[in-house]
Amino acid sequence: MRRICGMSDPMKMMNDFFQKRPKRTLLDTIDGAFRKPDYASFGVEIVETDSKFKVLAELPGVAKESIDVEIRGDELVIKVKERADQTRKIGGVREVHLPDYVIKRNMKAVYRHGLLEITLDKKKPTKIEIE
Repeated sequence: MRRICGMSDPMKMMNDFFQKRPKRTLLDTIDGAFRKPDYASFGVEIVETDSKFKVLAELPGVAKESIDVEIRGDELVIKVKERADQTRKIGGVREVHLPDYVIKRNMKAVYRHGLLEITLDKKKPTKIEIE
């Protein structure tokens, strides 16, 4: 059998290529390129009332000591040290933009039963009298 450029059998190589699944596919590589390094595997929900701005994060099974909450400028930053659960991984960094009408001091964070609730007061609107 004749060898071409150091390859033994091009047909066998093609068959092997299509029959053996690569460990990382092209789509995995593309997803990795666009994913932020600070990707968070938990979601947040924002709830507003007339006087409060609340941020809720579901963090089942995460220890309170593994959670950090801070304000950086106009962003509320929630950091969770990654933890492997039986079903999924939970962790990462999540940033929530705080609107101008939110008071950044006197923030309150409570963590109970896997739910982190961060509450901030809202500024009272200025009422304008109509003449």
